[in-house]
Amino acid sequence: MPIRPDFSRRETWIGLLRQVAGPSDHSETGSDFDRDPPPIRPFGTDDPAVRAWSLLDSSDPDVAAAGLLELAGGRSEDPVGPRPFLPEREDLATEVWTECELSVLHAVWRVVLGTRATGAPASHLVSRLAGRVQEAVDWHLDRTQPDNATTHPWAIHAFLELGRPSAEAIDYAGSILHAVEAAGSARGAVDPLSRWIMLDAANELERGGDGVSSLVAASP
Repeated sequence: MPIRPDFSRRETWIGLLRQVAGPSDHSETGSDFDRDPPPIRPFGTDDPAVRAWSLLDSSDPDVAAAGLLELAGGRSEDPVGPRPFLPEREDLATEVWTECELSVLHAVWRVVLGTRATGAPASHLVSRLAGRVQEAVDWHLDRTQPDNATTHPWAIHAFLELGRPSAEAIDYAGSILHAVEAAGSARGAVDPLSRWIMLDAANELERGGDGVSSLVAASP
């Protein structure tokens, strides 16, 4: 009898993400891939996702964090609680806004994980940024349906590591991954942007494990 994968373990998701993305070469799991920006097609000149990913060019995480917090709006003294990272926009369709929001969230989580990987204490700005990611993940798990996120699995690793309850986060991630796989089957291949996202998420899950297999145990 086949053994059901343990979806609470990060290695399960690393394998799934790379499997759905398809075969990769060394450059897609190494430092060269880490520096490559995602092949985003902006919805317009004011797409915040373009600005968010451009901020990651800075070698100073505080510079990136300050820019991302400015993009998010709000103040440090605002009440803590579930909320999207970006202000909601009535001029955009739900799917367009959600795609943008989750793309930004993916970029933001990369800054937080990059700081953690150095082993240095997080600055006040990066700590604030991490808090905003947690608030956004909580908000999306309560409100966002997988079909609102199109077929691009933005920030799937952030949901897996931060989502509470963890069962809901696993269900969300599984639904997103299934949508990507179904769309890829219909087209004959996974689209380049989804492939980039999944490989990046797998790399970050692998890098952030620090010897801990359980996603629940590794999460703050």
